[in-house]
Amino acid sequence: MNGGSLKLYICCDLEGVAGVFSHPLQCQWDTQANTYSRYLEQARRLATAELNAAVQGALDGGATEIWAWNGHGSFPGGIDIELLHPECQFVYGPDGGPAGHDESFDAVFMVGQHPMAGAKFGRLAHSFHGGVTAFTVNGQAWGEIAVTAFGFGQLGIPLAMLSGDFAACEEARALAPQVITVPVMRGLTEQPNLFEQAYTVSLAPEKARERIREAAALATEACRRMKPFVVSPPFELSTEFESPAFADYAMDAYDGLTRINETTVGKTSDEFELIL
Repeated sequence: MNGGSLKLYICCDLEGVAGVFSHPLQCQWDTQANTYSRYLEQARRLATAELNAAVQGALDGGATEIWAWNGHGSFPGGIDIELLHPECQFVYGPDGGPAGHDESFDAVFMVGQHPMAGAKFGRLAHSFHGGVTAFTVNGQAWGEIAVTAFGFGQLGIPLAMLSGDFAACEEARALAPQVITVPVMRGLTEQPNLFEQAYTVSLAPEKARERIREAAALATEACRRMKPFVVSPPFELSTEFESPAFADYAMDAYDGLTRINETTVGKTSDEFELIL
């Protein structure tokens, strides 16, 4: 935190955006047509509008500098740069975690967030990629929300605001009770989905943006009173995959793993590591 400045970092994803219902049609590469999915451009516009709402809300709440990171794969990712809010600096890069953040940031926001794999009532629910069915840390299931909150928490940066699927919002509050959440859609059936379509109720995109802007302003005003999400070592890590082939790959790719069963690997370490 630098004097009167207030810096925010926003992690953006695509599957938790109002109006995004189909992963194959709106969020991924179409292998049959050898191009991006038919409605990906629509989804990227919707996601950019939600990011812009968060940026404007943060500015309304007193933010002086805002960075946003594309958390939906490599180029073109989940954000349309031509539509980006002019006061937002944008971070692009290869598929992986956020970059460029340091202790000078006061809070992290997450926009367009989906829940972890297996989340009840979750929509487009997954953990990192479709081959992971569960990732646990010290016996607690973690998805992308927990990993992001933990990574920023190591720098003393709290998770202050999250918008996305209702189950994702519940997931965030379990980790960081002070976080301000904006559920923009909710599953109408308990079984989570990813690649298939499922009954979902969503806010109209315009209403979702209105609520995101309001929440971002409140979170910006409150973020310096919030606590970061911190977990101390040692870390008992385990990953359950959908098939033995993924577990075989992990055993070759990571050092020090133990094969727990046919589809699960794990290790205990003083260093946190994503085993994917």
